[in-house]
Amino acid sequence: MKKYISLVFLLTFLLAATAFAAQLFAGYGKQPWGASVKSVSKAYPKGTLAKLGAQDTYKQLKPSREIKQRTFAFAANRLVAVSVTMDPAYVKKNGIEKLLAKQKKQYGDGVIDRSGAPHMVKYLWQDQSTRITFAYAPKRPEMTVLMYEKK
Repeated sequence: MKKYISLVFLLTFLLAATAFAAQLFAGYGKQPWGASVKSVSKAYPKGTLAKLGAQDTYKQLKPSREIKQRTFAFAANRLVAVSVTMDPAYVKKNGIEKLLAKQKKQYGDGVIDRSGAPHMVKYLWQDQSTRITFAYAPKRPEMTVLMYEKK
């Protein structure tokens, strides 16, 4: 009987741990999906607004020493995706493993996906509203990108 109680307790603990695992924020930074261009440009100044097909984009070049470029995509003036290209010098200095460990610490282990281009490695984290992709090419630090997408 004691064995069964311990087993039930362990199962309950494991289920609770997965339920309370790092939940993804529905957006990027403190900007929720659906935020306006005005709200994003105020939170992330010194960018340029452009049109790419049917979407508006707001792009920041070199907003920090870690980030080479940050691009926000809008559909009908509402935030739907963010792409963050890491600075190659920063990636070389710190290493992909350290950057990946930072993402895993924040979002959990994720799922590795090598089904796309054979030279790229992708880790995915997702929930009902958000998909986060960390993609990199092991020998090409300029191809290290974090993508946040509204589902």
